[in-house]
Amino acid sequence: MQSTRSSGRLSRILRQHREGVRFCLRFSGYTLLAFLVLYALDDQVVVPFTRRIAWLTHRLLRAAGIQAWVSGASVGIPGFAVEIKNNCNAIYEIGLYAAAIFAYPAPMRERLAGFLLGGVVLYVVNLLRVVSLLALGRYWPGGFQATHLYVWQALFLAVVAILWLGWTIRVRPVA
Repeated sequence: MQSTRSSGRLSRILRQHREGVRFCLRFSGYTLLAFLVLYALDDQVVVPFTRRIAWLTHRLLRAAGIQAWVSGASVGIPGFAVEIKNNCNAIYEIGLYAAAIFAYPAPMRERLAGFLLGGVVLYVVNLLRVVSLLALGRYWPGGFQATHLYVWQALFLAVVAILWLGWTIRVRPVA
């Protein structure tokens, strides 16, 4: 008797929040799909993407007059270097952002625009993250690990959330 009442209540709640449940299911599916595709295309997409971040970081540092070197996914300045790994290249965060954008019930044109603009913003923020971590590692090595693992991870996910929420405010959902 109690089980029947509980399942009836759950059914009512799910019907009342149908659109939210649909979004969550689409978001989960798109996230899984994005991560599986990125994993499967590691050598073809992720590795070149990561090397490009290292190369652009190197170019930014050189343009600012800072002595820097690059080798593959590693970039350095005198006294400190980093190797950009999969979880530090922003590609999975961009995949997560894309999953949220494409799961949201908005016109496809607006989704594509939101994805492209947000992807560029996340890429640039990641470049700033790498540059700041290089400087931090060089001038405050004791703070590098905590900043890298906790501060920047939290900030980066906050940027993903803020970008997505900002985008949802500006678009019109479609039924």
